[in-house]
Amino acid sequence: MSRERLAEYLQTFLPMFYKKLMKGITLPGVTKQQLWLLYLIENHDEKPMSFYSEKMMIPKSNLTSIADKLIEDGLIERAYDPKDRRIILLKITDKGKLFINDCREKTKKAIFQKLENLDDKDVDRLNEIFEEMKSVFNKLE
Repeated sequence: MSRERLAEYLQTFLPMFYKKLMKGITLPGVTKQQLWLLYLIENHDEKPMSFYSEKMMIPKSNLTSIADKLIEDGLIERAYDPKDRRIILLKITDKGKLFINDCREKTKKAIFQKLENLDDKDVDRLNEIFEEMKSVFNKLE
């Protein structure tokens, strides 16, 4: 019963989180899917394209067009698996790493501005809650 309730909370929390904190934050020059792919490559560098298409739950053909734009912008590059040249790997560039850091800073500033409406007590409580959530969620993997 409590797991079912938790699942319902999680289903409603993520959209609410997006609506309250992320909505309206735009990062010029990149779509959400391109940014998502860039983050995935940063965390799982030099994996086959099929790995990223599975993580993003999109067909490999769609991933190719997303990756092509990031390659064109110099944020990622293609590499070939030395063991099997038919396998294309995606690799983040230094420019891509700088771009991600810049996006993080811009997003952090935008969220910070939205949090200005909360008093210190609410901020402290949210920090405690997120620390607990992080601890529990780390057990899932």
